[in-house]
Amino acid sequence: MKFEFNLPDFCYKGFTEHDVKVCIASALHDKDICPLGYAAEAVGLDKYTVAEDMGKFGVVLNKMSIEDAEKRADNAIRRAEARKLKGKP
Repeated sequence: MKFEFNLPDFCYKGFTEHDVKVCIASALHDKDICPLGYAAEAVGLDKYTVAEDMGKFGVVLNKMSIEDAEKRADNAIRRAEARKLKGKP
């Protein structure tokens, strides 16, 4: 599917074509329409560029809850301690 559209000049507010592409890719990813890599590819950018620039538009790359983040941190600490007990760096 291909879309082409023209934005009136007053919509740009200093945005470049790149900024508009990042906004579109960010929205596709943020709304769980597609993974970041596919969203970036859809607008002709790479996912690393989009990931780096999407913060400008208030889009969070990782929508993890505080509870999930705490669980992951606890698990990482446990794994590190287990490796240390086994003598692994």
